[in-house]
Amino acid sequence: MRAQDLSKNETLVAWFGALCFFLSTIEYMIPKPLPFLRLGLANIPIMLSIELLPPIPFMALVFVKILGQGLVGGTLLSYIAVFSAAGSIASALAMRGLKKTLRGRVSWIGVSVVGAFTSNAVQLLLARLWIFGESAWFIAPPFFAVGLASGALLGAFANRFASQSKWYAAARAGEISLPEAQMQESGRKGGITRFILGFGLLTTILFFDEISLRAAILAIAAGLCLFDRLRIRMVPALITMASVILFNAFLPYGKVLFAPFGFPITEGALSAGVKKALALEGMVLISRWTLRRGVILPGKPGKLVSSAFGIFGFLASGKGRFDPKRPIESLDAIMRPRD
Repeated sequence: MRAQDLSKNETLVAWFGALCFFLSTIEYMIPKPLPFLRLGLANIPIMLSIELLPPIPFMALVFVKILGQGLVGGTLLSYIAVFSAAGSIASALAMRGLKKTLRGRVSWIGVSVVGAFTSNAVQLLLARLWIFGESAWFIAPPFFAVGLASGALLGAFANRFASQSKWYAAARAGEISLPEAQMQESGRKGGITRFILGFGLLTTILFFDEISLRAAILAIAAGLCLFDRLRIRMVPALITMASVILFNAFLPYGKVLFAPFGFPITEGALSAGVKKALALEGMVLISRWTLRRGVILPGKPGKLVSSAFGIFGFLASGKGRFDPKRPIESLDAIMRPRD
């Protein structure tokens, strides 16, 4: 019975961790006025796991989330990772403590707002100590305002997801397993070799931001996928890349190239958008190819991380089916394709 419970908890951690990665890729393409300012999309799986995971697996999920955000955003070895880790740990502990104390007397909106406030307070304190000094207090009001507003919105979404999602209902009932395609592929040989090569490509595309290099890595990843007979959906990929570039254009900086309808398109914003678009699609293709045959790392922590990345690849392959007008239904369709 104990082994069965442990296996169930590990599976839930892998699934929620993969959802953190998936939501982090969405947040990555949204421009931010401060590098450590986050909307907190990846906090949704953390919140939803509070009722399903015991303390130790819950904290394992938090650390999987931190690792995934650092890899997705290319900040794993930077000071931003310290901000993210401190905010994530403080937020997770505050949300879990509040939910376990008040239980049904507090909604996910209240839990999310408390988590956002705690995360922002910790990150603002670090900014005061390491970066901005006393001037950090000048950004406190808008920083907290954005965090509280996004926290309320994310909490409202978590309320709807918890009540309407078939996948979450199955998770509550203990009926969640690894995706069938991933389990079949994970038994093949070559997983570690692919992981090493894929991790090298991923590191290159994240930590070197030259447009030509990122374009080359994207082309290599596309070639590897095509060689492995993995279907590439060109239209959704191009729409996603165009959306990333457009979003970044709303924060103009640098030399003005042209100004259609009076809106300045600047060299800096355009370059940043292209770099992020190339990196985002490159990460998706690298992930799909790397995880084609699964990844088996040593020990239970390695197995857990490998499973999370495997499910992330499974989710990334179905991202073209996500409908922002029907977010819960389309997420269910991606996570439970047989329903």
